[in-house]
Amino acid sequence: MFATQDQVNRRAGARGLTRNPRGLARSLRRAAAGAVCAAAVALPLIGAASAQAATSAPHTLTSGWTSLAPQNGWFNYGNGTAAPAVTNINGIVHLKGAIATSGNNQVAFTLPVGDRPVTNVAVPVDLLGATAGQLDITPSGVVTVFSEQSWSNAQQFTGLDGASFAASGSSFTKLTLENGWSNYGDGYASPAARSSSGIVHLRGAIVTGGTDEVPFTLPAGLRPNHVAYVPVTLCGSNNGRLDIHPNGEVDVAAEGGTWSHAQCGVSLDGAWFAKSASLYTPLTLQNGWTSYGSGTTSPAVRKISGIVHLEGAMHDGSNPDAFILPAGFRPTHNVWVSVDTDLASRGHILISPDGQVAVFAEGNITGNATAFTSLDGVSFAP
Repeated sequence: MFATQDQVNRRAGARGLTRNPRGLARSLRRAAAGAVCAAAVALPLIGAASAQAATSAPHTLTSGWTSLAPQNGWFNYGNGTAAPAVTNINGIVHLKGAIATSGNNQVAFTLPVGDRPVTNVAVPVDLLGATAGQLDITPSGVVTVFSEQSWSNAQQFTGLDGASFAASGSSFTKLTLENGWSNYGDGYASPAARSSSGIVHLRGAIVTGGTDEVPFTLPAGLRPNHVAYVPVTLCGSNNGRLDIHPNGEVDVAAEGGTWSHAQCGVSLDGAWFAKSASLYTPLTLQNGWTSYGSGTTSPAVRKISGIVHLEGAMHDGSNPDAFILPAGFRPTHNVWVSVDTDLASRGHILISPDGQVAVFAEGNITGNATAFTSLDGVSFAP
């Protein structure tokens, strides 16, 4: 499993993973510095009683979604977020909603039979204050929550919006690993990719004992026409990203340049990117935010089979409010989704029902968000 020793101690059967420090990754060095500005905010800190009370009137499910029943002391987060639910669209399983717990049991819910993966998957999720979290999902449907930092971050808020994974390898193209990278094994899928409706989805997990950051090159039909920066989860629930280039080269970057986090495991599950801006609606940036350039595409939005997809990169905002989604792309509930920010650091965006999108960085390090925020790999159910 993608677990730290502390996480292993909390869940029997998980295996520990070795770590060795390393300097900054090449892909980390590519990100440019930007202006430092507006203060970020964190999610409200709430107790179990108030959170449970807030879930008394959950949002009505959209047709095609199946309600998820939190277990082991977990409950709906409420506070304007959706109740947890799941749907399967063309073989890609999507989650939505938010949960919390006052306990220490990490098993939050079990997926219905039709929404379970055929292999183990590890999917990044958003926790309190934009900190990194991870869902480990087994073929039996058991979903376990991990936290990169303090377990209290997961207890107080675990966001499911934007989490997705491939149910199986059907229609996926196997990826050829290089530069000393190999399959992670341990019940996880071999790396593969699939294109559907202009979106390339990845799956599987990889590992390396070396220092080369390029694990594979995408085949010609699966490459973007722009540079895409997509968040992924590394071993120990640590934050990382993929730098995906038009020539198909894929680089792995680890937050803080801690290369050992990537060496001991990179999950590709849940990672996706748009091949082009075709059929996307451009977004009008505000409050000083501008398109990042440097080979990335401008921020834009598209709805595919009911799921809203964002793409592009931006920087230089004077406050967190970056843009307003057009009416047809707005959620009916508050949505918190993880994003990649400068130097492979972590952030998240808050999308409100009025369409306002605000950007925040982990740990209130606002310069990371204003220097660079990628919207690639961001999706949600309206």
